[in-house]
Amino acid sequence: MPNQVSPSDTGRRVTFQFILPNGHVSEVVGIFEFFDDGAQTFMVRDKHGEMARVPLRAVKHGKIVS
Repeated sequence: MPNQVSPSDTGRRVTFQFILPNGHVSEVVGIFEFFDDGAQTFMVRDKHGEMARVPLRAVKHGKIVS
């Protein structure tokens, strides 16, 4: 499944599976806070309040969740 999250989905609960720089795969679920246009990066706040950076080019799967 491709990325179904767009910058216009700010404020929604999302999940991303993405590739880390070392080649491993990671996942984050949380609230999509904002899209950093300059860095082409989704910023997602997880359930612990931590901010995760998800580069657009690294996304394997992304979707809105309820």
